Amino acid sequence: MDETEDINEYSMDIDKWGIYKIAEFIHLSDIKAYEAVGMQMHNISRLIEFAVNSIISGGRVVYVGAGTSGRIAAQDVIELKPTYGLGKESFDYIIAGGVKALSRSIEGSEDDHYESVNALKAINLNKNDLVIGISASGNTPFVISALNFASELGCRTAGITCNSGKQISKVSDPCIELITGAEVIQGSTRMKAGTAQKMVLNIISTTVAIKLGRTYKNTMSNMEAWYNQKLRSRALSILVNQFGLNDDEALNILKKFNYDLSKAIKYINNKN
Repeated sequence: MDETEDINEYSMDIDKWGIYKIAEFIHLSDIKAYEAVGMQMHNISRLIEFAVNSIISGGRVVYVGAGTSGRIAAQDVIELKPTYGLGKESFDYIIAGGVKALSRSIEGSEDDHYESVNALKAINLNKNDLVIGISASGNTPFVISALNFASELGCRTAGITCNSGKQISKVSDPCIELITGAEVIQGSTRMKAGTAQKMVLNIISTTVAIKLGRTYKNTMSNMEAWYNQKLRSRALSILVNQFGLNDDEALNILKKFNYDLSKAIKYINNKN
């Protein structure tokens, strides 16, 4: 697991506290994750611009991470296809330990200098791609090796870390440094550090989707609505609320386009 530097800010007898006090303290400590993200909005915005330009140019955004960081990255990528219709041609990820690491910890894989390079070669990384390394410590060998390899290929590289002045900052630009401080349980970067990383990836991928035209106003116009009844109902609601249609009108249009919401919206706009 990536670990931030040991800081004794939270050296206390938390194991002696009552349940409510522990829960409240964990909740309040997460404010630092929110604040850390806010301090990096300039770098986050720069990274979003690079991501949009990379995809428009035919490249991809490729996340690289280990442990918690890798699983957070994978979750972000996996959810983009059903939500915005953005598949692996736009966003992809590699995680230390491979797909097995999504469901269980593969200890030691983060120290492998070669696995990340081989994984990037396997997805045919090219100079149009943007590689974003995610490492709470900022020194994870799996991530650093990937960024070095990507840079040698001519790719733009960026980093997301929860420390300052670490190796990742030397091989990425921008490097988003989320200084969240010591964890409630020291070294457990699945907590504040993970929360801050998740917030940043949400901001990046959502803004990219918006700028690529994958939303209509603030609705998910490119979601894959045919998957289940919940999504079909959401698609119906979008047409009713955005265009003032009644349920029957909206349903007929959705059926006409086999619940392809983006085509339904284009049809309505052209008709109007």
